[in-house]
Amino acid sequence: MSSATSGINAATYCAGCGTSLEPGARFCPKCGAAINAANVQANAPLPSAAISATLPTDEIAELERIASEHPEDESYQKLLAVQLHDDAMKDWWKDPKDGQYLCTSFQQIQHARTQLNRAASLRFHDPQLRADIEKLRKLTDSMEQRQYTGNWLQIVILAIFYIFPGVIWWYVNRRPAFLINRDYVREIQTGKHPGAGAKMGGAMEKVSNFFDSVTGGWGWIFSLVFMVVFSPVFMILAYKQNYLDVKRDFELS
Repeated sequence: MSSATSGINAATYCAGCGTSLEPGARFCPKCGAAINAANVQANAPLPSAAISATLPTDEIAELERIASEHPEDESYQKLLAVQLHDDAMKDWWKDPKDGQYLCTSFQQIQHARTQLNRAASLRFHDPQLRADIEKLRKLTDSMEQRQYTGNWLQIVILAIFYIFPGVIWWYVNRRPAFLINRDYVREIQTGKHPGAGAKMGGAMEKVSNFFDSVTGGWGWIFSLVFMVVFSPVFMILAYKQNYLDVKRDFELS
């Protein structure tokens, strides 16, 4: 056997399509090219176009390996950034109404931040991709922002007696965006349009749903009165659900 043929057996990639070759292969299993010294490169990087055909199930791990082996090639860094960007929202819920992806848990926020930070740290020149990564990072951060979704009439009623209870009610019932999204997903999946009390989530949602089930369309009045009367209890429960439980999930993630 000639020395040229011996060199072929040591090659790892087809120079035509970039497919990995088995030792001693005489033809490329993908493009069918004859394996000879002219179309084989030892330890050559995969052409970008051939990556999708050769990646295993864990595409991100394989792209990380390839990028680390060829740090001078920005195309691998960019491909990895794209994969990390898309993977950031892999567990987010897709709204069938408008196709938007909604974050519904703190674990999803943490995963998205990790993947997007990894993507932003890579070396590639693509202003649009970097803008997309930054946009998604801002969206992820916004999932922790709080919003009051309850009945403003209840705040007014509490404030009539004294302004302080109304302020406390507003504060403790400000739910993080990802919990509001979770409530919305439940609404879509059950087909039930929530009343003002139910939109507040947690204990208030259970009380509102109970009165709706026993009184029909007048449930919101009974639930409003009930919550006003027992407002100190519901304030404590709301603070636990919207703040303490969220903090616990943060510490556990």
